[in-house]
Amino acid sequence: MSSAELAVVVVLPASGTGDRFSCQTPKQFACLLDKPIFFHTVMAFYRFDWVQNIVIIVSTEHIDRVTAMVDCCKDKVKVVLGSNTRHRSIREGVQALMHVQPVPDVVVIHDVVRPFFDEEVVKTIVKNAFVHGAAGVTRPLVSTVIQGDENNMLTASLDRNLYRASEMPQAFKYGVIKEAYEKADENDLDFGTELALKHCQTPAKLIPGPDCLWKITYKKDLYAAEGIMKETGICVCIQSVTGSASEAVLQCLEHHISEKGLSCKRVSEVSLDFNTYVFVHTEKSDITTMLETMSQEVCDCHRRNKYEIVKPCVIHVFAGNLLDTETEREFRETIAKLSKDQCSVLWYGVICQSTCGRLGKMVASLCWTREDSFSGQTFVLHS
Repeated sequence: MSSAELAVVVVLPASGTGDRFSCQTPKQFACLLDKPIFFHTVMAFYRFDWVQNIVIIVSTEHIDRVTAMVDCCKDKVKVVLGSNTRHRSIREGVQALMHVQPVPDVVVIHDVVRPFFDEEVVKTIVKNAFVHGAAGVTRPLVSTVIQGDENNMLTASLDRNLYRASEMPQAFKYGVIKEAYEKADENDLDFGTELALKHCQTPAKLIPGPDCLWKITYKKDLYAAEGIMKETGICVCIQSVTGSASEAVLQCLEHHISEKGLSCKRVSEVSLDFNTYVFVHTEKSDITTMLETMSQEVCDCHRRNKYEIVKPCVIHVFAGNLLDTETEREFRETIAKLSKDQCSVLWYGVICQSTCGRLGKMVASLCWTREDSFSGQTFVLHS
């Protein structure tokens, strides 16, 4: 049986305080590319059309905020009030499935601060959970595990080849996980592990997982997560729009954008395959109309897409001498107006008065950095 033939529900506990994150705001609400971490995880599962429902468990003080953020996908996302421990919160999520139709075949449990996972890996876990009752992802241990006594003196060193690190997601047959939490006692709910094995005698099938399944635990992890999201999520297209940009300019842009590790192509039309557009202009005539026309195409295309990982970005480049100050003013004002009127997109202008490598570096930096406070600004590069 394939995952598409199963009724699959995802449970995401998100009511923790994230003490190791060292911040007043729980880490699941820390921003990653302008959206909270939890939202990236929710939307990653939401994109899987074979997932019927997603249950998010949150604390009282954040339930309104989370409910408002997932309103765009409320057709299959449900927000549930959590409790003071992880297992108690998951129990609340599992109990909420009593009202879900169709009755789930498999329940996937995942950490909401693990936004990176491969669809095929999740499918493999789901299928194995249906066959074996439970399944989970593992990774090899990378450090030696040692044991010390009460005086912090080394007493034993374990052979790491005999052990594995347990990762997420994990999946269970609905009846198994439901029974496990019904039988769990207070100690289980405070400190328990492997409740399906303890209460249902159901050992999990262990699935080797990729190295992308890591968890955002500390503040420094945000920088690594942002880099991964940008490298995998930013797709840049370059178009020569008004006039005919020289091959040297187009190659310069391609070279520097690709050096940032970003996907980059020259294309002739706007599409959802891209979220970053570099429009190159070389003619001054009717510049406002052309800027607005190309920009509207982007807005119309992306307005229909609620799955976007990164905010769309449009960079209008004028490659040539703009000795006409009136045209330069018009260019700047149009970029500023677009940013004000269409704030769901980042808008930048770049005027390069000579074909130089600085143009490629500037545009590549804007594609990568995506600084919201720069939106609406026009940058002038002098020779």
